[in-house]
Amino acid sequence: MSKFVTKIAAGSKLAMKKFPAAKTVYTGNPIRAEVLTAKREDGLKEFNFTADKPVVLISGGSRGARSINLAMIDVLLKAAKNSNAQFLHVTGKGEYQSVVEKLTAGGLNLDEVQHIKVVPYLYNMPQAMAMADLAIFRAGATGLAELTARGVPAILIPYPYAAENHQEFNAQELVKVGAAKMILNKDLTSEILSAQLDELLNAPDKLKEMAAASLSLGKPNAAAEISDLILSLVKSEE
Repeated sequence: MSKFVTKIAAGSKLAMKKFPAAKTVYTGNPIRAEVLTAKREDGLKEFNFTADKPVVLISGGSRGARSINLAMIDVLLKAAKNSNAQFLHVTGKGEYQSVVEKLTAGGLNLDEVQHIKVVPYLYNMPQAMAMADLAIFRAGATGLAELTARGVPAILIPYPYAAENHQEFNAQELVKVGAAKMILNKDLTSEILSAQLDELLNAPDKLKEMAAASLSLGKPNAAAEISDLILSLVKSEE
């Protein structure tokens, strides 16, 4: 289609290289307005977390990610004994019961800990992102667009079966500028994930640097830029 269209709105700088330069504009991917307007204090209140400890947001997407969920079991069991950080783990509806059962078998009663929340699904992801100091995510374009718009550092675990392995390329773009760390799905274990978490949570200055790098990639006005691009094409045809 790139041969026939008038303009191309690219979601990432990496994608710019795949299309004719003369007609391609880097706009970024549109995101929900709520992602930008949500406030940290609202997120903390919503999830009953405190402001004096970092918050880690874990999500494998709307349907969850089994590999991330499995790796998080031992991470959360370890975190239950140390309340230096707070965790909000979104399992996906199909994985929720299995995750809770494994945590219970490991001796964790979620009703007895305030700093760990495990939920099947979030209808208020913007509030969760607003309070997050670190995210553990897949590397889909929309999720990364929202994280970078907020400037949230991340540990990214690309979905290995995405078309043409595009999630790994998405993740590499953030890694290159220091906005994220990447663990390939085939390498993911509780030990590796826990070590990466410990390293970052114990280095607040590093997290601040990653947050700034993430924000530098953000395109919070992508929807408006795309709209302006469309209107400019309409006006040029008048």
